[in-house]
Amino acid sequence: MTSKMTDNKVTKRVCFVSSTLSSGGAERALSNLLCNMDRENLCITVLLLNGIVTYPVPEDVNIIDLRKRSAIYLPICFLLLVRNLIELKPDVLISVWSFPSLLTGLALKFTRLKTNWVVRVANNPADQEDDWRKKIFAWLYRHAQRYIVLCDDLEKNFIAYYPFSKGKTHMIRNGFDLASLQQKSKIKLDDDFELNQNYMVSVGSLSAQKRYDLLLKAYASLDIKYQIPMVILGDGPLRNELKQLTIELNIANKIVFKGYVTNPYPFVVNAKLFVLNSDFEGLCNAAIEAQCLGVPAVITDCPTGNREIVEHATTGLLVQTRNHNAMAEGIQNILDLNPNDYQQMRSQAIDIVGSKYRIEYSAKQLNSLIENL
Repeated sequence: MTSKMTDNKVTKRVCFVSSTLSSGGAERALSNLLCNMDRENLCITVLLLNGIVTYPVPEDVNIIDLRKRSAIYLPICFLLLVRNLIELKPDVLISVWSFPSLLTGLALKFTRLKTNWVVRVANNPADQEDDWRKKIFAWLYRHAQRYIVLCDDLEKNFIAYYPFSKGKTHMIRNGFDLASLQQKSKIKLDDDFELNQNYMVSVGSLSAQKRYDLLLKAYASLDIKYQIPMVILGDGPLRNELKQLTIELNIANKIVFKGYVTNPYPFVVNAKLFVLNSDFEGLCNAAIEAQCLGVPAVITDCPTGNREIVEHATTGLLVQTRNHNAMAEGIQNILDLNPNDYQQMRSQAIDIVGSKYRIEYSAKQLNSLIENL
């Protein structure tokens, strides 16, 4: 790939490195940006560790599969990353979260390419880059030109953790196409679950970070009148363990595990409330989308992200982390709202959160960052 002139403007070679373009929050954010950024003077390639693509990608974006089907394929994946970077010689290289950033930083050490490396910070580094890993990431991150952060708290934490990043961070929030969300939420689903009943919904990977174990314990502790069905959208390594926990808690008949669904929005928009019990987040796409669709949220006030999504007692409730009683109380408080207060909370969620996370803003900010590198 070589740079070329278009109407006296240089076409920049831009590469993104991601795990996939499927099922994850960072991956969905990348898809949204690719579909909405101005690509006229950009030649864009996405290097995927595992070439699974279920999110939309524009036709003019080149996708390269690095073939990591499991951990055993990691050496091959890394060598393919190195080879492709040498061939592509990107002007700007953006890695979208910690693990792709680790591989990208190491690959740049091997290739010695003079590219502008941008690290996208998707989670609080203290949660994913601690202990001995901090030294490795610090060694690599020092060579990045810019750091994309998703929210104010994440920016403060990242600079505190890696002081050399001060003055090089850029705020680009996860952005959403609100009209598209509304359109997708109205699509009729071929599903036997009744969307016209009262139920609560949670969206996220079934992993340790999301603490579905505590969410299920919170649900089990509710008085029976508050135990409306809970629909869980997402899959992950703890699925079987969590299903077994619902049996042990005697709530298996009230918890609906839907797994990963390509269009979660009809489930979300028709829910009475959205619940999320994470120990930590960067900036949770699922919570933002629920709020943009007018669904009150009860989510944990974890160190970064969530308090910038939910305005406490206005668009939903923030509750203490790792405390299933606090989560249960929050759920009960939303379900106890009178109809007028509940409807007001729905309207405020759309107005306040919807105006803050527009994809137009995020795409424009990314274009500006690339242009100035």
